[in-house]
Amino acid sequence: MEQGPSFPKLDDIERKLLNSIAEASLDGKPFLISDVIFANSIGSPATLSRRLTNLVNKELIVYSSDGDNRKKFLELTPKSKKYFAKLDELINAASAKKTR
Repeated sequence: MEQGPSFPKLDDIERKLLNSIAEASLDGKPFLISDVIFANSIGSPATLSRRLTNLVNKELIVYSSDGDNRKKFLELTPKSKKYFAKLDELINAASAKKTR
C-alpha cells in the first residue's frame, strides 16, 4: 500500500513516531523530543533518536525550539501533512466502497 509516490518508505517505528507526532499536533499539544526519546515504549532512546533523524531526513518532521532554545519540539512538515491527507483520502474511499 505505501509504495506509491505519495508515500515515503517508513519502517514500523518511524510510522509509530510519525503517528504520535501527528496525534499531538491534532490535539494542539507541543511534542518535545525528550518526551519521545525517554518516555516512549516503542524503542530504546538510541533507536528512537535514529528514527527521528530518519524522519527529518525524509522531510516528514522538523525540529523547532522555544524562545530560549532550551526545549526542542517536533513538528509535521507540509510533506507529512500531505501524507496524512492521502491516507485519509484512501481510507474514506475504501470505506465508501464497503457501504455501496
